[in-house]
Amino acid sequence: MIKKLTLTIAASALLVLPALPAPSFSANAGVTLTNGQLLNNRVLIPLRAVSQHLGASVGWYQKEKLVTIDKGDSRIFLAANFKRALVYALPIDQSTVKYIELDVPVQVIQGNTYVPLKFVGQSLGANIAWNQQTKQATIAVDGKKIVVNMEQPSFSIPSSQQIPDVRLKLLSQKLNEAMIGASIKNLTTLFKPFFTEKLILSINQDNLEHSVKYEVPITSVEYTSKTTATLSQSIIIANGLTAEDQYVEDRTAQLVYTGGVWKVDRVNYTRRVIPAGFGQYNPT
Repeated sequence: MIKKLTLTIAASALLVLPALPAPSFSANAGVTLTNGQLLNNRVLIPLRAVSQHLGASVGWYQKEKLVTIDKGDSRIFLAANFKRALVYALPIDQSTVKYIELDVPVQVIQGNTYVPLKFVGQSLGANIAWNQQTKQATIAVDGKKIVVNMEQPSFSIPSSQQIPDVRLKLLSQKLNEAMIGASIKNLTTLFKPFFTEKLILSINQDNLEHSVKYEVPITSVEYTSKTTATLSQSIIIANGLTAEDQYVEDRTAQLVYTGGVWKVDRVNYTRRVIPAGFGQYNPT
């Protein structure tokens, strides 16, 4: 069995098994990928593509939203939306567990799972470099080289229209207030500056009261168009009877740009369990 998994609260989105972009090869450059992400001055790397090209085996478990990476005599575990990786020596032995703290949480962007560039160096022993001028990351290990270019968005959002961190924090706080006190009087008056009329009506009619209070968002918002975006957050709501299983809830808020400001238009909650025994899983 694995030790209790203690993870930092972060954000998330609904996950699917990522489709890998077609890599290009050359004698000098090795593998070139074109779907890196630069968010809030953080370089994020597509985990599955990079790990497999560096000779690692990657497994994905949809129900638990877990990723495993096997390379050499080590297995690495990552839980979507959290900022800590667990590293074990193979065969799995809880006494060998080590932790790697990530700069930013594991994120899912356009269906692909991403990790910060620094983590690739820490976990796979790779040499990493970032060229600020060309916006290009280089990863090299064991004679293999991967160049990751940052993906160019299909639409451009003016900086003046992008969601400031202070606004994201405020919207998160207002969701906490509205959901925890969904029966609160004057809901429309209090939350009209932050929620669309559709969401306010849904809270009033559908009894969306929710008792879990989410912390400040620490992941980047994912823009889905010039006027829509997704903000997801996760929180550990309980431990199992053994104090090892982690019960996680994910909150996904759909945001819209209307009237010159970003508001919450819809909100969805899902739950998952990070099992105590996931250390015994085999990559697929």
